[in-house]
Parts: sequence; structure tokens; C-alpha cells
Amino acid sequence: MEIKIRSIQIIKPSKPTPENQRSFKLSLFDQLAAFSNIDLILYYKSSCEVNITDRRSQLVNSLSEVLTSYYPLAGRIKEDGLEVDCCDQGVKYLETRVTMTHDSFLKEGPRIDDIR
Repeated sequence: MEIKIRSIQIIKPSKPTPENQRSFKLSLFDQLAAFSNIDLILYYKSSCEVNITDRRSQLVNSLSEVLTSYYPLAGRIKEDGLEVDCCDQGVKYLETRVTMTHDSFLKEGPRIDDIR
């Protein structure tokens, strides 16, 4: 299996975060979990033929809209590790192309080294 990165972009919230919400204090649990990472990829087979350009545009626009409500996700953890600077820097969005069918991929199972 070969995975090629087609594009990498930063998706920002569709509307700026209000000044009174620019700082988000992390709970003790959040502080402890902030530097752990859970890799998760969800795979879905399309139920019909879709225009990939339309689907991509819909996904990017939806993510931008959602980040307006979940504004801390588009921010950065401050150096002290106690707060998130809700600065609307955005999230990384990667689009890839895989040289294998969806059914084959799920049958063989993903190899973590191929995905990283």
C-alpha cells in the first residue's frame, strides 16, 4: 500500500473568536492529557458516486464552521500549559490518496507504519 499526501492546509474558524473568549483555562485532567495523543482514523465507504471536489469543499467548510463553536481546538496551548490561547490559528487538514481499494484495505487491515 502506498499513501501519497495530496494536500496539507490549515483550516481556520469561519468567524473570529470574541475577545472575551480568547483564553481558555484547562482543567487538571486537560493539563495532564494535553500532551498525549490518540491517533484515530475513521474509514467510511461512500454509499454512492460522489463528486470528490464537492465532498472535499463540504468537509473543509464544515470543519471551519465547527471550529467557531469549538474555538479552543483552533488555538494553541500556552507555554505555562495551563491555558489555551484561542487565537484562531486553525487545525491541520491532510488529504491523502491510497493505492488500494477501500474493501482491500479493511480486509488486510491497516499497517500502522504505512499510516504514520
